[in-house]
Amino acid sequence: MIIVDAVRSFFWSIRSTLRENAAAILLLEVPALLELLSIRMKERDDERFPMKERLGMQLCAITLWCLIVLILPLSGTADYSAYGVYHSRYTDTDTAAAKLGALPNFIVELKCSIFGSSDTKEDPFVSDELVEEAEEMIPEAIAAPVAYNHYDGLYFSDLKKLSDDKTINALCDYLAGQPATRQNEYTGLFEGYNLIYICAESFSSLAIDEEVTPTLYKLANNGIVLNNYYNSFKNTTTNGEYAFLTGLWPDVARKDTNMGKISGTMGQSMDKNMDMALGNIFKRSEGVQARAYHNYLGDYYGRKRTLPNMGFECKFMNDGMEFTTAWPASDLEMMEQSIDDYINDRRFCTYYMTFSGHGNYTSNNIMVARNLRTVSSLVSQNLPTSALGYLSANYELEKAMSLLVERLEEAGKLENTVIVLTGDHYPYYLTDAGYAALKGEKKDETFESYRSTCIIYNAGLKEKIEVDTPCCNVDILPTICNLFGISYDSRLYAGCDVFSDGVHVAELYNKTFITDEVKYDFASGKAYWSDDAQEEDPDAYLEKMISVVKNRYAMSIEIEDSDFYGFVFDHYRTKRNTQVNEWELR
Repeated sequence: MIIVDAVRSFFWSIRSTLRENAAAILLLEVPALLELLSIRMKERDDERFPMKERLGMQLCAITLWCLIVLILPLSGTADYSAYGVYHSRYTDTDTAAAKLGALPNFIVELKCSIFGSSDTKEDPFVSDELVEEAEEMIPEAIAAPVAYNHYDGLYFSDLKKLSDDKTINALCDYLAGQPATRQNEYTGLFEGYNLIYICAESFSSLAIDEEVTPTLYKLANNGIVLNNYYNSFKNTTTNGEYAFLTGLWPDVARKDTNMGKISGTMGQSMDKNMDMALGNIFKRSEGVQARAYHNYLGDYYGRKRTLPNMGFECKFMNDGMEFTTAWPASDLEMMEQSIDDYINDRRFCTYYMTFSGHGNYTSNNIMVARNLRTVSSLVSQNLPTSALGYLSANYELEKAMSLLVERLEEAGKLENTVIVLTGDHYPYYLTDAGYAALKGEKKDETFESYRSTCIIYNAGLKEKIEVDTPCCNVDILPTICNLFGISYDSRLYAGCDVFSDGVHVAELYNKTFITDEVKYDFASGKAYWSDDAQEEDPDAYLEKMISVVKNRYAMSIEIEDSDFYGFVFDHYRTKRNTQVNEWELR
């Protein structure tokens, strides 16, 4: 039923896309039509191709395929080589299709979907200099646990002795060699505050306009401003949502689908331990009831099971909330129906997954149609249809945020509430012309199209705090933990508190990354160094950062696949302390 509902809901988008690309689709059919016409005219029969010749042709094709696979190692064993892509379970679909071709990649992914990944997968982690740094830092961290973000008494070397599982043992070895981040001047800045955490559908910096979306503009340009924030994901809502809620990377590669379950990392987390996710860590460390709201069906993407497993009490469309439209539904209507659930609580932690910003951005979209006249009267320039539609869809989010700020202020809770808002992925329905009009420059699909905004706003801050550290979706949860003074173990997240002394890198879904020193395109293997790069040995630095990115991604995938958090929490119990969580072996 949920699939039927989804197809019905997306039908307007499918119809619009087919209509817009009708000429190109017909052009692609021309060779096939000509071939059929040729066959008909020549009246071919089976006598032209006897069985012996057919078998010979098939044998040649099979031989050629085998030769191609055999010579793949000649292309190099690096991750970005054809050989590395073919054999790695950590390569994203886009890169794999570009390196291997769509058909070979489809065959490999189909095999993984049905039979799972190979039991003889590669060692998920590679060595890097962080291990040597960690061995120097961890004894100091043990001597002064309050100064570090780690659970006092949690030793991965001890945990390893309790398991024979090779993946869990590899994780223990890796995490034992990672340094915990130090607490810093911003630790506990928002201790005791409320949190409203929003993953906004297709939200980006392009939706922020002083005249059209003044509330979003105010929130984005005050509070804590992340000047080098990148939204890591090209598409798929639950990838960005999962990273935002867990501080871990989703599997964007050849994920074993575990037939019968919801596909994707978010969906398959429903029966895994997610004690380090936002809702659970707030409940455990702060004693705060976490609530979640989404203005679509709870069965869609399996959120009805995944969000409660992350610690949230939930309401969805037709399950606690009703909406005047189905696809997309109104963010304003969701806000109107949810605020009273928590506004009078002593403290609250509230999560929203919005919907109004969903594409495509034409008048066929009911949210665009609803706000188009208002937005058209506010814009100061002539914009392409797609750009105007994108602003119109996000105007519904603007109205929702205006109401939220107003209600918080009326309740006297605006100054002790932190609002965090970022997008789930890049607005992929936005046309290149629409992007260029809103951005003021041509789209750079390798790096700059992913540069975005993550709002971390608190009205009580006297001055805004600007952060130039490169960061991305997975860094937000550990940053919030630090700001709220929540006891957490930084080693258990793939992300890093933006104020910490950790290794900072803005990673994209395809292992492309950005640091203060370099931008590295994983697909091509090309590095673009900043003008003021200060590395004495650029090659060594680049190799180290490639390893860091690969390890953080592999760590995330293996944590969920092996239910590592379940293993950790099953064998250790926590004692609540005024300053830290103390861990004891059961």
